[in-house]
Amino acid sequence: MLAVAVGMIGQVSVSVQTPYVLINHAVAGNHGGSPALWIVRATDHFDIYCQRHHERALDDIAREAERAYARVSFDLRHDLARKMPLILFRTERELPRDRREASEIVRASGAAPDRDHLLLALEPSDGRATALVHELTHQFAFEIIPLSTGAPTWAQEALPDHEAGTWNSSDLVTLREAAAIGAIPAVEKFADSDRLWGHALLDFVVAEYGREGLRRYLTALRNTSSPADSRATFGITASDFDRAFQTYVSTRFNR
Repeated sequence: MLAVAVGMIGQVSVSVQTPYVLINHAVAGNHGGSPALWIVRATDHFDIYCQRHHERALDDIAREAERAYARVSFDLRHDLARKMPLILFRTERELPRDRREASEIVRASGAAPDRDHLLLALEPSDGRATALVHELTHQFAFEIIPLSTGAPTWAQEALPDHEAGTWNSSDLVTLREAAAIGAIPAVEKFADSDRLWGHALLDFVVAEYGREGLRRYLTALRNTSSPADSRATFGITASDFDRAFQTYVSTRFNR
């Protein structure tokens, strides 16, 4: 994975000329490496932290991060309450392996410890933009449909998967096999871990009702106590909604 969240389009204007701020202390490098100085670059929606020897990548990352933010913010009609700390590493191998290592990295970088953070590997660059969109959408999900409201757990993973717009091959096999034998579940039967069905559902909502429909549905998930109530936001019964969803999945994936 190119990016992780810890704490867990169009044209945009990016403040790539914001001066660097040097974190004025030497700290142990990642996983016991040599001392390194960290710098931070502020953009409109991010504070981007990296070791000094990676600063040449900052302009590209600033643009990619702000493009990702603009896309997700536009789709969901939402802005995050605070800037997002984004911590950069050279490769995936340097990403933390557990919460303790993640905490050490956050402390070393100078980022505020009482926040969620995005950790991003610079290499490989293939898929980096998609990873940014996916992990950033988690932060939007935490604010739009927090679990404390009773929103279903599957939505916390389904929304980032939907927004990233990609499917892995094993999920596609599962969907195709289910569509072939008519084993597509009703929404109220989704398990907490059913991110792939949640992903398909959000794709269906956008295909059927547009981006505004998605925003209405997320609001309903946050404000209602049952899946049937949230489906009523479209003015149809839960059973009619389920039938339309099942038809969508069969048509799209049973190929």
